[in-house]
Amino acid sequence: MVDSGNMRGARQTERRSRKVIVPELTGMRLRDAQIVSVQAGFATADGQPNVQVRYVEAYADDFQVVAQVPLRGQLVDSAAPIELQVARKSWTRFLPQLYSMANEENALLQQFLWMFQQIHDKTAHTIDRVPELLRPLSTDAHYLPWLASWLALHLETDWSETQKRQWLRVAPALYNQRGTKHSLATLLRMYLGFDAEIRENVWPFEPFRVGVASEIGVSSTILPPLNLAHCFVVHLPVPVGHFTNEQIVRIHRVILAEKPAHTMYYLTFAEAEAEDDATPFLTIGDDAPSAES
Repeated sequence: MVDSGNMRGARQTERRSRKVIVPELTGMRLRDAQIVSVQAGFATADGQPNVQVRYVEAYADDFQVVAQVPLRGQLVDSAAPIELQVARKSWTRFLPQLYSMANEENALLQQFLWMFQQIHDKTAHTIDRVPELLRPLSTDAHYLPWLASWLALHLETDWSETQKRQWLRVAPALYNQRGTKHSLATLLRMYLGFDAEIRENVWPFEPFRVGVASEIGVSSTILPPLNLAHCFVVHLPVPVGHFTNEQIVRIHRVILAEKPAHTMYYLTFAEAEAEDDATPFLTIGDDAPSAES
């Protein structure tokens, strides 16, 4: 059996070690340059831009990229970050003139303040993006579990980013229909990728009557009294062998979280096709192999 975690780690290592061409980022605003860098392949394992920002005093608009290392067109390792020099007005201009003058003595003070200015700008940028971070389709990938916790939703670890975003987008809209057949069918379709058949007011077993509807040890099933008005069957049109035990547990978890508390359900699967083992061992005719061969 192959360890899926090791496979994912190998794929991530392969992705990080591939060679990519450095795009032209000079002249762009910092946010646009970060997006372009990710699209070009300079991204961390969690999908964030693999860039290093360094503020400089320059005759340009704030947050405009004035220089980059490596330069455009170079073929480099995608795991190596791109250093961006970004124009920014220094906080030293708020200090007395003695400390704001551009000289070698004040250079260390300016470099020291750049660190706090970058932290401040990063925090301010995150606050400005709060409406965007609360939208499943536009928030950053590493914010998806945090957003799901707000809505009491569970995200499976093996889901793709697209599946997680779709789940966060559709599931909350079904809250006003929670407990209905339509809501359960929609969630199962999103979870499974195909439609599940939901049969209401039925149960797969007949009432327990010895010698009439069941035989002891063969088809007898002892259950508490059932009200068919509170029962339903979820039928999946694929054999049970199509799923792992963990996936079946997840399906039950989706149904239990969505169904009304007073109802009972039964999960069924399509019958697996029997394999035909009747293969000919002797063929008589022109096409049959001779004993000499």
